[in-house]
Amino acid sequence: MKLHATCTTDQAAPQFDHEWQRRAFGLALALSEFRHYQWSEFQQTLIETIGEWENTPESERGDWEYYDHWVATLEKLVDRHELLTAPVLTDANDHALPVAHDHDH
Repeated sequence: MKLHATCTTDQAAPQFDHEWQRRAFGLALALSEFRHYQWSEFQQTLIETIGEWENTPESERGDWEYYDHWVATLEKLVDRHELLTAPVLTDANDHALPVAHDHDH
């Protein structure tokens, strides 16, 4: 698992300052493990989200909070994959099946 260089979390022993950070971390991993999106997509979107923050003028962006970016990324993926609105089809092991989009046909 490759995380942003400033992240204090590592795969073996994640460090969390607050319980909501632990929950956001676990939710992002679980949604990937259950195939709602690829982990690489989460990573790339997280990099983009942090990049957007870094490109915002300092006076407008607020303090650096790694897990704020983590949650923002999670929100983007939930919206992009319609995880709260589209019906989820699962296999026998309760893993999500890929959603067929119009351009896939």
